[in-house]
Amino acid sequence: MTVTVDKLARAIEKRMGMPRSEGQSVAERVMNYFGFKTFIIDNAVDSEDRKMFYTLHDAGLLRSSWETVLLLSGRNWRIFYWELNEGDIDRIVGEGDEESEREEPVYRELPEE
Repeated sequence: MTVTVDKLARAIEKRMGMPRSEGQSVAERVMNYFGFKTFIIDNAVDSEDRKMFYTLHDAGLLRSSWETVLLLSGRNWRIFYWELNEGDIDRIVGEGDEESEREEPVYRELPEE
């Protein structure tokens, strides 16, 4: 379940109804942040791109999370993260369906008990 630029572009096109060229452009911008990782820290994201990230979050393509850490001064510091929603991206583009189709006949062959 690896997210590529092409896979993300197809998911953006399907979920958000964008034209192919615009979906590809957005996917390239997003994947420039992620590279080979599935999550990044929010501080690395430009403020204009953050707006796009929230739009993708609302579309179910990205997830956000946070953690609170204790600083040496005794203050709490909250760190925000962005994560690619790999499972939903695969579901949107229709990948991974082969596995569920492969498992289905096994259940058909089992006795009713």
